[in-house]
Amino acid sequence: MNWSLRKFNGYCVIDLPCSVFQEQMIEDLKDLLKDLSDNDCNMVFLNMSQISKVCSKSLGFIINIYKFADSSNIEVKLYNLQPYVSQLIYQTRLNQVFDICNPDNELKTDYHLQELCLSQVCCHPSCQ
Repeated sequence: MNWSLRKFNGYCVIDLPCSVFQEQMIEDLKDLLKDLSDNDCNMVFLNMSQISKVCSKSLGFIINIYKFADSSNIEVKLYNLQPYVSQLIYQTRLNQVFDICNPDNELKTDYHLQELCLSQVCCHPSCQ
């Protein structure tokens, strides 16, 4: 799969397609995360703007990505959540597992501003 991503200064933003929650795509995403880690990109922001609905299986896939990333020393953060997805994550208390970026600090589309924003982004549960 050709992933839409932007890399800069050890950070990477991956735009997840709405069809990401298929087993093969999750495996491809893990391969991408591993490749990024091998190239000194250890913080990955998953842009979930195209994902308007999730189910328990989808949440399981996200947990799987987090477990893989943790074992590979990659920090993964979710951002740009759609309201339904955000609500479900908070209702299931998975917000205590996932790092979810504060909507007030979403990444900008201008690449020069992205670098600054990423270096200052505040994520839940603890600000850095």
